Amino acid sequence: MKLFEHILGFLIISIGIVFVINAKLGAGSLDAFNYYLTELLGKYSNFITLGRISILNGTLVMFLAYMIKKDKKIFISFIFLFLVGNFIDISQWAFSFVSVTLYDALIERFILASLGTIIISFGVSMTILTGYQPSPFEALLLVLDEKIHNISLTKILIDGTYLIGAFILGFIYKDVFEQIGIFTIVLTFLTGILVNHFTKKIYKFKTRKVVV
Repeated sequence: MKLFEHILGFLIISIGIVFVINAKLGAGSLDAFNYYLTELLGKYSNFITLGRISILNGTLVMFLAYMIKKDKKIFISFIFLFLVGNFIDISQWAFSFVSVTLYDALIERFILASLGTIIISFGVSMTILTGYQPSPFEALLLVLDEKIHNISLTKILIDGTYLIGAFILGFIYKDVFEQIGIFTIVLTFLTGILVNHFTKKIYKFKTRKVVV
């Protein structure tokens, strides 16, 4: 059951990522980073997709988390990383069938991006609480949180780093505002807070006592 919840959490995350990317109001820092890297490298190979770039990026993060904690269990996260990457590509393919007219207006795109942010945060919280090895990004979050002792602040620091990287790639791409905007800044700070909120709520729900 927990394994199913873990995989479902990653599927939920991938759907949220696709929502945010397609809203084009400024993606989350990690998503924007992966998007620009995909666009830049995709010029040279049709093999390059957002999902595969996510796998490549996650692999590097996995090794970084291992260097910090030296826990071989972190490498198990590659299995789930592979799932997320493929879920992203499948979700993006499925979303391509949705008519642009359904989310063309500013308010509709704002709702789409906001919903995507909530979905991502909820999915991350699910994977954290299952007890299984999280994705490399969440593994790094937890490893760093052991030193910082504030999961919201830790998430903000990680997102801030990716935001700087996304800006750099955006300038190289020559359209820095395609996936970076004011909404990106909001997401950078809001996602950590939402993850913390959902983690507490889900944990409370799972550990609640049934009063007879």
